[in-house]
Amino acid sequence: MKKQLLILIFVLCSVLSINAQVSSINPNTGLRGQTLTTTITMSAGLMTTATPPFFGNDIYLQQGATIIYGSIVNWPSYFDWTLMRNVYADSGSVSFTIPGNAPFGLYDVNVNIYPFATPVLYTLPNGFLVGGMAGKIGGHLFFDANQNGINDVGELPVGNQRILFTPGNNIAFTNPNGDFNYYADTGVWTADYQPSPTFMQTTVPLTYTDTVPPSVIGRDFGTYSSSHTYDNASYVVRTRYRCNESSRLLIELKNLGFLPVRHVATITTNNFPFISSTIPPDVINGNSRTWIVPSLGGGASEFVGGIMFYGAPGPWTYVEVYLTDSIFDMSGNLLEVLSDTYISEVRCSYDPNDKHVSPEGVLAQKYTPIASPLTYHINFQNTGNDTAYDVSILDTLDSDLDLATFQVLGSSHELSTQMTVNGEVRFNFFTIMLPDSGTDEPGSHGWVTYRISPKSGLADPTQITNTSYILFDLNPAVVTNTTLNTMTALQYPDASFNTVDQSICETDCIVFDNQSTSGTSYQWIFQGGTPSSSTASAPGAICYSTAGAYDVTLITTNALGSDTMTQLAYLNVGASPGVFSVVQMGDSLIAPQGYNSYQWYYNNVIISGATSYFYVATQDGDYGVVVGNANGCQSGVNVPNVIIGVNDISLSNAISIYPNPSTGSFEISFNTTGNHDLKIQLFDKVGQLVKEQSIQSVSGNNKIAMLNDELSAGIYMLRIKSNSAVATKMVVIN
Repeated sequence: MKKQLLILIFVLCSVLSINAQVSSINPNTGLRGQTLTTTITMSAGLMTTATPPFFGNDIYLQQGATIIYGSIVNWPSYFDWTLMRNVYADSGSVSFTIPGNAPFGLYDVNVNIYPFATPVLYTLPNGFLVGGMAGKIGGHLFFDANQNGINDVGELPVGNQRILFTPGNNIAFTNPNGDFNYYADTGVWTADYQPSPTFMQTTVPLTYTDTVPPSVIGRDFGTYSSSHTYDNASYVVRTRYRCNESSRLLIELKNLGFLPVRHVATITTNNFPFISSTIPPDVINGNSRTWIVPSLGGGASEFVGGIMFYGAPGPWTYVEVYLTDSIFDMSGNLLEVLSDTYISEVRCSYDPNDKHVSPEGVLAQKYTPIASPLTYHINFQNTGNDTAYDVSILDTLDSDLDLATFQVLGSSHELSTQMTVNGEVRFNFFTIMLPDSGTDEPGSHGWVTYRISPKSGLADPTQITNTSYILFDLNPAVVTNTTLNTMTALQYPDASFNTVDQSICETDCIVFDNQSTSGTSYQWIFQGGTPSSSTASAPGAICYSTAGAYDVTLITTNALGSDTMTQLAYLNVGASPGVFSVVQMGDSLIAPQGYNSYQWYYNNVIISGATSYFYVATQDGDYGVVVGNANGCQSGVNVPNVIIGVNDISLSNAISIYPNPSTGSFEISFNTTGNHDLKIQLFDKVGQLVKEQSIQSVSGNNKIAMLNDELSAGIYMLRIKSNSAVATKMVVIN
């Protein structure tokens, strides 16, 4: 009995662990050195069969080895008259004191409850954010064109470069203006410029060491590259479009290099009609508009068309935006062509704080090419009732992303970005002064876009997810949707096939070559063929018995979807010559006239030059002829055991038939030397034996009467055959 009870307890605990969880903690953000009281809510009904945390260490926040225990636990209960006992509520309160040296970032919320004597632990991953910094270290990175170690007038800023801060090996990124700010905890910090490939540092000191607090600025670095002259980016700024409203469309061009370039950017939209733009297009072609940017200097950026407005349609529809950007040097030489696609569902009510990824992937699994860089776009909006002084976005990058490829592409406001060695990125919009939506709706929006590549050598498939936490001043974090990409080498299927010859003849068979790519299953449809369908990759020989023009269809499918290729009237089947026979007259073999080609054979070997409708045999043996029609189709017939010798049948006067033509009754006259057993045979025009008679000949002249046997009118072949010879004669019946 005890064993059964222990098993029951284990099963109940397992079920609870699987099906129950910590639902929320509020507030979910605290500052270093702050003491705050939070409300923790468990899943509904969980506390009905359990008791709450007893001690402060039953509830704690954890980030790696750092643990912050709760205190002053207060978990209310009520009397349940159905159960006739006290039942604890789903929510309770606990206080936390955040240490001044607690690491910044997200913490798991851990709660022990007691369904039995042994506690069961439940966790809300990344449920609480510890924020607050002691100060900042700021500086500037410039392109030292003359390599003199001085930031001379006219020298350009360098964005998306990395400044390493130790201890901790955290990274601060320079913005498009070349500025960086690292928001640091209390301590001594060393700043070290990490040049990208082909760059080198030109200034001294090589590193800076500072104590925080206070904040420090002026930590500048110079850099130079002899090859990094052109580097460009073009993309559609992702946002949600509200139904039946005029929507702003932003297309940003960025020159990340150091020499000016010329852009020719074309925007094509579907289900998204153009309304206006502050810069008119240079070319209009249907739903495509082209803008020419004659010069975009190094380090500069520009929005195509300035501010553009397009009309969003009704709900449950999609808008499509396609960008093609041709980039030229100032001499007119094409450098590269960049493109971007954004397809978005129109919404009538939506959370303005959201996240997008491009490419989005396909199907529910969001299949994405395994080596494809991922571009993330985070939207935020102040929907409160007062100005937001500071906005921060915390984004923990997936462990399957290559941190070395992280690059900020753009933002709505001045931005400073820093990243920990574990891929925790913080986008800081300090002193953004973002108005609330009630005061200034267009101005209440903000965004940031960044790009990062997956690690090489990922397993196929690998899922990459991403969620962002948006902080408006000291308010609880707003959690965005979670993006998903399933990285795979699988490509969308492409159906394709061909044949050696698209023209064949009746009764011919043909093999189709499957040239599809990325297919895992196939469906063939052969109109007029035998078999008429197949699911094989290589379906083998398909035969056609009737002349005509026939369609061929191939559907190629994999996990991403299907692609169909239908070739109309792809296969032309020509009519073949009909059944025919060859008539032998003495040593002459005669085929029907009217065909386009003839070829005679002797013992299955081509007779050179024998291409007429008749052939005069020169020796006994097996003969044959192949005829061809205007379609190029052929048909043949064998003429076996042809004997051209006459031996004991005298052909001095040949065979006489009287009357000839006749009505069916006639007399045959011929000469032989000696007595012989003969067969007299009569064949119709297709070579079918219609009459046969055996006789005994006498030496000299022989006369045989053939009576009317209701033979139909036509041409017949009379043959007299002995054991060693044969003679023939044409007979005409009227």
